[in-house]
Amino acid sequence: MLNLDLLRQQPDLVQKGLQKRQVSVALEEILRLAEQRDGLARRCEGLYGSLKQVQERRRAAPAGKHAELEKQIASLSEEIRALELQIADLETRLRLLLLPLPNLPHPDVPTGFMRSANRELRRWGVPMSFYFSPRSYRELGSGLGLIDSVGGSHLSGSQFVVLRGAGARLLRALVTFALDFFTREWDYKEVQLPLLLKYGTLLAAGQFPSLEPHSYSCQADELYLNPGGGTPLVNLYGGTVLAAESLPLRLVSWTPVFHRDGGSASLPPSSARLPWHQLSEVQLLLIVQPNESYALLQTLLLQIEMLLQRLELAYRVVMLCSGLLPFAAAMTLTVEVWLPAQRRFLPLAAASNYESFQTRRANVLYRSPSGQIEHPHSLGACALSIEQTLAAILEVYQQADGSVVVPKVLRPLIGLSLLTR
Repeated sequence: MLNLDLLRQQPDLVQKGLQKRQVSVALEEILRLAEQRDGLARRCEGLYGSLKQVQERRRAAPAGKHAELEKQIASLSEEIRALELQIADLETRLRLLLLPLPNLPHPDVPTGFMRSANRELRRWGVPMSFYFSPRSYRELGSGLGLIDSVGGSHLSGSQFVVLRGAGARLLRALVTFALDFFTREWDYKEVQLPLLLKYGTLLAAGQFPSLEPHSYSCQADELYLNPGGGTPLVNLYGGTVLAAESLPLRLVSWTPVFHRDGGSASLPPSSARLPWHQLSEVQLLLIVQPNESYALLQTLLLQIEMLLQRLELAYRVVMLCSGLLPFAAAMTLTVEVWLPAQRRFLPLAAASNYESFQTRRANVLYRSPSGQIEHPHSLGACALSIEQTLAAILEVYQQADGSVVVPKVLRPLIGLSLLTR
């Protein structure tokens, strides 16, 4: 959620940031309600002072004066209760106006609303070249009996798949490889999330309301399947005050994500994105001190790059333009691999700095070294989109006869060096 103090002190800056994301909003109503709430709060505070004085006079007064003073106490208490109800109503109205507003883009984020406006930062490795016409992951997966679209359709409908045999083992190996990488080498704490989440959890993470129309829900229990587009892990610390010395906190989780339109909302829109309704991700959350967040975003990105380098997948790093930023992100950096058959880049990972947007929504606080209570910054990442990585491996490591070489780092986990029919 946007900082209301920033909105009041620098409304032009906020308006420009929202326009950079093609969001138009009348800030005057928000500012009017905020001023009205603050005026009532000041009045309420004054009445509390008066009430305290009358109560002290009541304790020191002779018995004959008690009735008159108690009448004053009752009148002041009733007025305070009425003001508190008005303040609560205004705070609810303010929150409803602030919740749909996305985070403001960082000044370095390029302005634009199409993929062509994204900024490529660097590349690693050389894309694989073939002396034969490469097959797509769909052809390879079907031909090797790894990806069963017909079975998925029978079970759940179109754009669901069943991974069979070595395909399922490859998926499991990728999950294990990524989790071990972050927990053993970078000291992330592993957690496993429930598949069904409360509306408030997804709202706090900044996934709702923007992704609500694209999510799957269990209406009877008011629970939702994680649509991606961020990690709900931040809500584990909602309503808590963290010590500065406990930061940064690092969490990693493997979780399925579900999206009605197909693909993962954690990754930027792309015609190369897998259209499946169910994918899975290794997600990361860091809660950090504000002055460290952008340096740690670069560290997080380098960790993700190291993961892909061990898989020996050539990639490029891209900064998303303002129009493609996730709802809660101030900056998002993606890592994309070239698909030789489709001649397109496929995003496999994305790292975002949410600044204090998520922690303000989830009411996560920390005590700064100076003793002030503030909102920390949060970083989130889809460190590896598992099925998309599987698709990239099939295309990049394919052989002329339709077989696929298993990346060296995965061979001990899958027990195979070559995927054949």
